[in-house]
Amino acid sequence: MPDPELEAAEWIVRLNDSRPSAQTHAAFERWRAASPSNAMAFGIAQRAWGQMGQLAENPGTLARHSIPSTTIASRPMASLRRLWALPSAITACAALALMIGFAWVGDPVTYLRADHRTGISQNGSFTLDDGSHVDLAPSSAIAVHFDSQERRIELLAGTAYVRATPKVQAGGRPFVVEAGRGTSTALGTRFQVERRAGDTIVTVMHHQVAVSGDTGSGMGKSLILSPGQKLRYDANGHIGRVETASPDLALAWQNGQLVFDRAPLSEVMATLNRYRAGRIVLLGGRLRSHRVSGVFDSNDIDGAITALAGEVGASRLDAPLLTALY
Repeated sequence: MPDPELEAAEWIVRLNDSRPSAQTHAAFERWRAASPSNAMAFGIAQRAWGQMGQLAENPGTLARHSIPSTTIASRPMASLRRLWALPSAITACAALALMIGFAWVGDPVTYLRADHRTGISQNGSFTLDDGSHVDLAPSSAIAVHFDSQERRIELLAGTAYVRATPKVQAGGRPFVVEAGRGTSTALGTRFQVERRAGDTIVTVMHHQVAVSGDTGSGMGKSLILSPGQKLRYDANGHIGRVETASPDLALAWQNGQLVFDRAPLSEVMATLNRYRAGRIVLLGGRLRSHRVSGVFDSNDIDGAITALAGEVGASRLDAPLLTALY
């Protein structure tokens, strides 16, 4: 699923080039008009760039797309001065991503909606009113919606491992986890739901879970998962094939391990971002789609980044609250 924030960062870099072509400007306008999320993301990126002092001093070709900002800093922070000697594209991305890193330590809307949440690199365990238990991985959040008809929780971000109180002990009310455009209804007790880069992964540890996708057409697919099985559905509610799963590997995060099996690098970095302050950004579609495998220590995210950069042949740029691979 496209990430408007990262795409906006790339457009900042491309438009900051000394001579972007007319085709580049036209492509940008098509991208910005394609979605309100794109326009909003570029507005935030534009203001962040301006706040770093660069736009005020040298607006270049970005001026024609500028969104006015009333808070333009007079100069960049002293700690970043050495970055300005780097090539302009990398410098622009570094300054932009750094500013976003300071401003964005989590989606504020998610945090306002959440009844239970965890911070960066922090696991959490919560007991719900019906006696069910939910373990949350770092940077995860749930909203609880219990009523007389059902017990529903909404996974707003991250990963939730659920040990649901059986239906017969909860007045016949089903236990449902909503995540993105799909739901997982417990027909047993233990399962995990993970939101990863726009997709949702459901893994069953004990008994069964009914997974349904909402495609918006009223013809969504439903499947029942048994222990040791998993599936993925996308941001549009389309359910993929059932696969064999290792519950121990799925829950490895509880023991400080992060396990990836031929996962797109964009997904891997999205997960690593939940375990460290600041932001890891990937520049270029080639890196995002590159598939990687490995087991990493969640207490050594910097080591994981180094290993992954070496595996995919990427260069690395570090700044406060920012690591960029390109």
